[in-house]
Amino acid sequence: MLTNTQAREAKPRSIRYEITCDSLPGFILRVLPTGKKVFFARYRDAAGKDHRHRIGLMGPELGADEARKEAMIILARQGSDASAGEPAPAPKTAATAPTIGPKSPTLREFACRFEQEHIDMYLKPRTAERYRSLLRLYILPALGKQHLEDISTTDVQRLHNSLKAMPGAANYARCVLSVMYSKAEHWGLTTCRNPVTAVQKFKERAVERFLDPSERQALERVLAAAEHIPSGRPGHIGLEAIWAVRLLLLTGMRRDEVRDLGWEMVNWRQGTLRLPDTKTGKRDIVVSDEVMALLSKIAAAKGNPKRGLVVCSKQGKRLWSLCRSWKHARKLAGIPDVRLHDLRHSVASDAIMDGIPLEVVGKMLGHRNYRTTQRYAHIADYALRDAVNRTSKTIMQAGRSGSKAKRTPPGRARRPR
Repeated sequence: MLTNTQAREAKPRSIRYEITCDSLPGFILRVLPTGKKVFFARYRDAAGKDHRHRIGLMGPELGADEARKEAMIILARQGSDASAGEPAPAPKTAATAPTIGPKSPTLREFACRFEQEHIDMYLKPRTAERYRSLLRLYILPALGKQHLEDISTTDVQRLHNSLKAMPGAANYARCVLSVMYSKAEHWGLTTCRNPVTAVQKFKERAVERFLDPSERQALERVLAAAEHIPSGRPGHIGLEAIWAVRLLLLTGMRRDEVRDLGWEMVNWRQGTLRLPDTKTGKRDIVVSDEVMALLSKIAAAKGNPKRGLVVCSKQGKRLWSLCRSWKHARKLAGIPDVRLHDLRHSVASDAIMDGIPLEVVGKMLGHRNYRTTQRYAHIADYALRDAVNRTSKTIMQAGRSGSKAKRTPPGRARRPR
């Protein structure tokens, strides 16, 4: 008889195996290499075809006793064929390892449910858009016709290798596929091992670009001049875009955080911006006096509105032209390789060079994970080394000055005290 104690003490092996119940033929426990244990009811239909009905994953709410009761109901429903057709157990080898009776869905079939029940429900719009793009362009064309349980690590590795020229896209596609298998297991559609686990990520080159003081000055000259240039003239940049760029320069906010910033999010008394939804969730941003002064200037120019977007199009909608305006501004400033997101990197760089600890910089930028801030560690090391060198020079200069002051001139003796 398959008991709770026997089920708990079953150890995982290199390949999955099954334990049958002597008292209830057809009630089995499958033990996976990952350590997970799944209960099944096994039977044969009238045509003699072998089936396994998944009862559920062993856990606090489903033990051997509870699963046995479920198996009895399932097997009784199948009639006498359920128990009479119990085959003899096969040798436990990788080639003859038991498989799930009903085939799991194909990856393309599962992707439809994945989009509806995960992407649409839980992912933010930009992340959802990228998931769909990777599925459409790379994952489904390569693996869409295969069943979930038939996709091997070799198949995933082949897909990953085909995207070597785009390491970022390759790693992201790997991530999406891994999430799909996690969801398929959670929803009870497969118990096979995630084939993505053994596929190693490509190394990605971190793109970090910071504005130096001369570049900041050049950009400010362009923005200041553009405020007075009429539309249609060379050097003109829309006022809304100028305000948006200055907010990015001063706060280190993300592009869409500035584009979605509303007046009701501005706390004038506390000097904070309360963003209800960002890449890392709800976020309160403490801003400087200069930012509050800029917001006051924008509000005054717009008649001190209480609602609506801080920067917007002429129709009051999202400022979609910001990227196009930025391309024009950076070309005029002589910094054509600087992205809008690099303004965020620049705020972090300037803060660290001013001696602000990495932990505080992470809070300034709204990083949820400290490892995200660690990308700036080399800047912090540079600032620390500069501080150490300046301190050493000060000590050495003080030591030399002291030595000169105490030195006795030649030919003169000290007077005894």
